[in-house]
Amino acid sequence: MDANEVMILVTGTSKALALQKAIEEGVNHMWTVSAFQHHKKSIFVVDEDATMELRTKNCSLF
Repeated sequence: MDANEVMILVTGTSKALALQKAIEEGVNHMWTVSAFQHHKKSIFVVDEDATMELRTKNCSLF
């Protein structure tokens, strides 16, 4: 967690569960990507397919 900024790219339905675990659940050793919840400057860039498992259907589209 020494990086000043972190960008995580998530694409495709095969990564949808990992994205859901990473941002909607607590930090968990089974989903190490979830540790970025505590990073001061992290951003997840995802495609629409990767959001299929999210409970919150509120995504910023650019």
